[in-house]
Amino acid sequence: MNYYLLFKALHLISMVAWFAGLFYMFRLFVYHTENQDKPEVVAVLKTMSRKLFHYITTPAMIATFLFGFLLLLQVPYQMKTSWFMWKFLLLIALGLYHYFIGHTLGRYAKDDIFLTSKQCRLWNEAPTILLIAIVFLAVFKPFS
Repeated sequence: MNYYLLFKALHLISMVAWFAGLFYMFRLFVYHTENQDKPEVVAVLKTMSRKLFHYITTPAMIATFLFGFLLLLQVPYQMKTSWFMWKFLLLIALGLYHYFIGHTLGRYAKDDIFLTSKQCRLWNEAPTILLIAIVFLAVFKPFS
């Protein structure tokens, strides 16, 4: 069995699931922010965002890193390349973004709405920018 291709496929599948969650979390925060005066809507949004973050987004992040690590064990020389170092830095930024989502989720769960709707919309764009950069680095492997 070709473990490299297996780990690559599982890495990509888990990455897609992780990004699906990342793309939707701040959209839920937008709705939460805009519906503060509707307790029944806020209750549903709190449940949706909690379940999305804890049951899909975070496990998918863990799987993405796990399969990425297993993939690297198949080709350890990649860790020394410049493109991979840049990708790794972007992955750290993505991990920090994920952490910020968790922080925001915790505050919103306590009805501490500290972001405006516009700020939530702007934060919602961050994973798109990181995704584009990471994919281009992984596919084209510049700086090699």
